[in-house]
Amino acid sequence: MFNLIHTTKRHMYESILQLGLPISPMHVRVMKIIDRKPHTTANDIACFINRDKAQVTRLLNLLIKESFIEKFSNPDDKRSQYLGLTTQGKAVIVKLIALEDRMQQQLVNGVTDAELAQLTAVLDKMNLNAKQL
Repeated sequence: MFNLIHTTKRHMYESILQLGLPISPMHVRVMKIIDRKPHTTANDIACFINRDKAQVTRLLNLLIKESFIEKFSNPDDKRSQYLGLTTQGKAVIVKLIALEDRMQQQLVNGVTDAELAQLTAVLDKMNLNAKQL
């Protein structure tokens, strides 16, 4: 299991480099959160990825510097700002989703639907067990 995780993370990292993007898989994760959840704040991201606010701020600053995300005022709370993808950021997400789809198709190549269902059930149980660590 750890070998599979390591291999897929390594492939994702190498693929991001091949696309010429100056970001890490964690940046990708943050961008996907922003893409999926309108009106996302930095605090929302910190809670979702279980990282401290300083780490999230560093991640966001690079994404802003690279023009992948931008900040918007939050009319409900003047102390926080919403985050959104720029046009450039949306284009990056499209490329990354296509990359992830290709990776997923390669991973399940030759695996039956029944095997996938069994694997999902086992992984769900393991995930519950991990939450009790």
